[in-house]
Amino acid sequence: MVFFSCDGCGTMLKKNQVDAHAYKCRRCDSVSCVDCSVSFYGDDYSQHTSCISEAERYEKTVYKGSGKNGKKAPQDVWMDLITDSANTAPSSIRHYMTQLATLDNVPRKPKQFRNFTANSLKLRGGGSQSIVDAMWDYLSQEKEKQMAEKKTQEEQQQKKKEQQQQQKDSESSDVQKDNGDAKDGANTEKEENTSMEVLTSKMVSKTIKKVLKKEPKRSMKFKRLRQAVSAKLGADKSTKKRLKKLMEEVGANNEFIKIDGKIVTLCSS
Repeated sequence: MVFFSCDGCGTMLKKNQVDAHAYKCRRCDSVSCVDCSVSFYGDDYSQHTSCISEAERYEKTVYKGSGKNGKKAPQDVWMDLITDSANTAPSSIRHYMTQLATLDNVPRKPKQFRNFTANSLKLRGGGSQSIVDAMWDYLSQEKEKQMAEKKTQEEQQQKKKEQQQQQKDSESSDVQKDNGDAKDGANTEKEENTSMEVLTSKMVSKTIKKVLKKEPKRSMKFKRLRQAVSAKLGADKSTKKRLKKLMEEVGANNEFIKIDGKIVTLCSS
């Protein structure tokens, strides 16, 4: 729970006591938080709901804290709920809620809460029990609202994390796909180069015959024929010399393919 001190007279105050004190104290222009020493003017103090403890303030780097992961202790959360509820409670119980907020260590269990509240606020006889019950019911409702809001926030955070993870996985998948495509392209190029390395005169001979059969006179200039054969075999410029050499070998050894200067002719079989 946050405590304040009056900057005018130095009186120690709980949050729900500040307004009443400011009305009485003529020098109370502002109040300061006891833990962090920050001064608040007007109603600004009402937004200061939590602060560092004295142990955290003075021990600094050696401070380990009492809660897990910096979370508030359940009793501190309960006391904050009582303080906040005192400002929003129905008029029929607001006065009693304000008094309750000035007390320390208010029990969190129903039976103990009712006994503590009845004794501390001197609520006995008449309709006192209904007042205590109304106070407990109101706090229970506010607690449920608080838990529902917390659950909604956690679900939204979880959903956001899942979306971020999905986006991250999608980007990773795209990168892997791009790498795979690049690898496949490299393999294809390697296969093409390899196919040209194992190219034989028999393959060249068959391709020359196919190309020349489509020509009207079954003849072509050597250069144009080489280009056509190269295109059929999927060759590139780097195999130009090798393909030329194989074509010359075919012309010299194949009786159906005749090379006469720059002209290549397919003879009838």
